[in-house]
Amino acid sequence: MNFDAISKDPVMDKEYPPITQTFTFNVKGDDLIVMVYVAQGKGPHPTVILYHGFPGYEKNFDLAQTLRRAGYNVMVFHYRGCWGSTGTYSINNVLEDAEAAIDLLKTDACRTACRVDPDKIILMGYSLGGFTALITLANHPEIKSMAFLVGYNFGRYAKGLAGDEKKIREAEEFWSGSFAPLRGTSKEEFVAELIANKDKWDLVDYAEKLSGKNLLFVGGAYDTCADVQNHHNPIVEVLKKNNDNNLTDVILETDHDCSNMRIGLCEQVLAWLGSWDG
Repeated sequence: MNFDAISKDPVMDKEYPPITQTFTFNVKGDDLIVMVYVAQGKGPHPTVILYHGFPGYEKNFDLAQTLRRAGYNVMVFHYRGCWGSTGTYSINNVLEDAEAAIDLLKTDACRTACRVDPDKIILMGYSLGGFTALITLANHPEIKSMAFLVGYNFGRYAKGLAGDEKKIREAEEFWSGSFAPLRGTSKEEFVAELIANKDKWDLVDYAEKLSGKNLLFVGGAYDTCADVQNHHNPIVEVLKKNNDNNLTDVILETDHDCSNMRIGLCEQVLAWLGSWDG
């Protein structure tokens, strides 16, 4: 589009203005808090599901607002057991919630209230959210596009812990500062769940199911959490062997939070969307 969504505000469409819809949706008896940043214009609009990380201190709302100015709806929600959503937090529940969010966008109520184009759903995830977006995309052949933003490969990480009690205790301490916004879990339960699912959650094993998708992988050169050597490069290397992948691979000179490159992150995402979405 011929509009600078990063640094300029659009002229208001008074008939179909941008709006923010806030509500809860129910997953197995628990209420998840959701926000949909609805783009202006009659629509229907392509809609991004922006999955946040663990535990979700960085929610990338600046990216969400930029995408809305560019004409995309953006859904941000909180998984069960975090940031006020009811229920118990676990990675298995995160993956179930990710699926439920897609089903929600396809309902008639959400399509009407949020001007959603159900045929143009884009998955986008940061850190744990990248892990979540990739696994979710592999289960949805009808969804064609996914952005993996400084994503974390929990399966590969857990394989390096399994059977080593010293590494397990160190991992528990590493993650221990992340549990204040979470309910129903602990550092011990979190690490144990990762190890129990180590073979199921190695993202490299999902690469074949991403064939033919529009993919953006963004890594941080100075990321000491999801370092590119372990969490980014192994997946990208396998994907590059599939010649039919529309893959964009970018390494930014930044850390895990993209702290010094928030505008740069937005530029990369918009350029990728524009490269195939017209």
